[in-house]
Amino acid sequence: MGLLLDAAVAWHGLLDVSYILDVGRKNEMTRILISFLADDFTHLAGMHYAKDVDFGIRQNEYCGQRLLPALLDKRIDDSKIEKSRNWEKISGRLNAIINLQNTLENEFKIVAFNKNKVRGKSKIEAEFAIRSSTSGDTYFVFLDRESGRYFCKSAFRKNITDYTENQTPFTVLQKTKISGETSVLLYQRDGYCPGHTE
Repeated sequence: MGLLLDAAVAWHGLLDVSYILDVGRKNEMTRILISFLADDFTHLAGMHYAKDVDFGIRQNEYCGQRLLPALLDKRIDDSKIEKSRNWEKISGRLNAIINLQNTLENEFKIVAFNKNKVRGKSKIEAEFAIRSSTSGDTYFVFLDRESGRYFCKSAFRKNITDYTENQTPFTVLQKTKISGETSVLLYQRDGYCPGHTE
C-alpha cells in the first residue's frame, strides 16, 4: 500500500467525522465547524500535480468524488503517482492527509490567514491556517468556508516557508470531535465557558 492509498483510507475515515473549534481573539469567539467530503480529496491529494502520470484509466475516474472509490476498490494503481516529477510535493500533501486527525486532535497554532503577509509569495486563499509539529514533521492545514461549511482547502508538509508567521494569531478555547452520534471533548482551555467570550 502506497502513500496515495494510505491517504485515501485516512480521508475516507474522516467522512463521518467533524470537528468544532472554538477560537478566540480580543474577547471575541469564532466557531469553526470542519467537515469532510469525498470531493475535497482530489485537490488535497495533489492530483493536479500528477498530470504527467498515466493511471491506465479515464481521467474522469480520478476527479472529484470518483477518486476515493477508485482508489479504495484498487481500480487505480496508487504506486504510479510516485513516478510523477512532482512526487516530492505530492508526497508532502499525502503525508499531511495521513496525519490530519493527529494534527487536529493535538496541540496546534491557528492564525487568521492573509496570503499577502506571507514571506515570499503565496496563492493560497484561505480564512485560517494551522501549523502542527506533533508528529515530528511540521504540517500546515488551510481552512476556508463555502456555503457556511469550513473545509480543508490545502494541507502539506513544511518546506521552507512558515505560513503562520506575520499572521494574526487566535487562541484555541475548545476542540470537539463528532463521529457519527458520538461527541468527544478533546480540549477545553481553563476558564472557558462555551457561549461566553473569554
